[in-house]
Amino acid sequence: EKYNIVLMPMPRAMKFRPSSLLFPLPFAAVLLNFLQRNNLISAQSSKSCPATLTNIALLDDNTVLNYALVPSTAADGDAPNGILCGRVEHYGEGWIALAAAETADEMVGGEAIIGLPDESSVLKYNLGGFSVDLVTPMAESMQTLWDESIVQEDGKTIMTFAKWLVEENELEIAEGRNDFLFASGSSNTLAYHAARMGISVDLMAGEWDVLTTTTSTEAAMMDETTTLTTTESAMTTDVTTIAAATTDIATTTEAPMMNDPTTEATIATSEAASTEAATTTDAIATTLTTTTIASEGLDCTVDFCENELTSGYLQRYKVNIPEGQDPENCEGCSILMELIFEGEAWLSIGFSEDGNMIGSEAVIGVPGGTPQKYIMNGYALNLVELLPEEQQTLTDASITATNGQTIMKFTKLMSEPGEIEILFGDNEFLWAHGSDATLAYHGNNRAAFILDLAAVGVAIGEEGATNPTDPPVEVEDNRGNVPNAIQGLGGGQDCTVKFCENELTTGFLQKYRINVPDGQDPETCDGCTIDMEL
Repeated sequence: EKYNIVLMPMPRAMKFRPSSLLFPLPFAAVLLNFLQRNNLISAQSSKSCPATLTNIALLDDNTVLNYALVPSTAADGDAPNGILCGRVEHYGEGWIALAAAETADEMVGGEAIIGLPDESSVLKYNLGGFSVDLVTPMAESMQTLWDESIVQEDGKTIMTFAKWLVEENELEIAEGRNDFLFASGSSNTLAYHAARMGISVDLMAGEWDVLTTTTSTEAAMMDETTTLTTTESAMTTDVTTIAAATTDIATTTEAPMMNDPTTEATIATSEAASTEAATTTDAIATTLTTTTIASEGLDCTVDFCENELTSGYLQRYKVNIPEGQDPENCEGCSILMELIFEGEAWLSIGFSEDGNMIGSEAVIGVPGGTPQKYIMNGYALNLVELLPEEQQTLTDASITATNGQTIMKFTKLMSEPGEIEILFGDNEFLWAHGSDATLAYHGNNRAAFILDLAAVGVAIGEEGATNPTDPPVEVEDNRGNVPNAIQGLGGGQDCTVKFCENELTTGFLQKYRINVPDGQDPETCDGCTIDMEL
């Protein structure tokens, strides 16, 4: 008879030393070869995960799923099957879970792969309800994952696994589009999630969409308002609009994956698409102020100017103008740039026309190599592509990592054929760095900023850079009143007498009143208080 034999790793508790195998290893190899050659063993057993997982999906702002699909083939015969190979990288320390579900807004009935770092455990679970005691491991016979692991290093939690797409009495994972749920905890003990997301992924096409997300404070008994947000795309340096909505959540029992379904919110595809496509201007023009760099007043064609991109990450640059040239129409002008990072990691500085990652160009340096120019064609690592050899025109390019510090240096022509031009004026720049010296997803270590080379200043946001010699500009509030200690946003009324109001965003109102005790004044007030309502 012909048997369908599937080889899989044994559970941890059943693993044996080679010396205790029933057959000597040489004979086991001969037996396996005989079964395969005579078509007595399922073709599925010859499949394995690739060395590199090239597809990517952002599970939340701090988590990325790297995955590969090994599809079914005609050789599978009457039982076609493929493999989902995954590596979940979470920028934080806690338990993590990835679940297959009928829909992305329905936890109950889903089936999850949950990694518990303290137990070094990656197992399949049934999601039978919202309380933690209803999230139960599947039977031992159904624990068929392989290449599974969970580790924590450098503040990251990384879970890997390989899983058959079709397994008896389990939800089938399609080779096309699927709904998945992701959740993470704020500790290594399985409890109510600190964050969770519902996504739709087309495994074959390598495309994904955010469907629902929730971020909240971890609590066993929850009775609070939770903000639902859409999140930005994977590998993105875009500053995206946050589309927020609030909902009152009834008290529920401890739930490791999701809230009660009545609290779920589905974000329409059109809304999500418009949110993800929002530019920096839409996102932060009214929320971020313009600042200037520390090198205020310096001539950046003579001295190095400096800009602290983020804590522990410094940008230094100088513009080189050849003799006889001027900034307005410069041939051969170049910019000498240094990036100094407190830590050992890959570094990147990008040049964009709209503040978005896709379509931008970047200089990326990995310690042990040489900084080179790349084109950002997409969010997946395989879509971050080297520019052709003839466009690798950087000079004096180097990157070193010594004594816990990484320094990247290069000189780049400001105007090059077929590339984004660096202007004597406002430039949309992007920065990013890794958590180590291997080029991979950057997590939250990225941002967009405006560098004004004409004004020798840098602006965070989209209001444009100001000349460092200009006096500070007062920013008017959304009611046209310049804020002060008492009048505030009250539209002219005295906020010590009546409640003043401020619409923080659509559907989110702030009301406040300042209490000044008798005999006190606002300038030197002892015992002043503020009443606030949200």
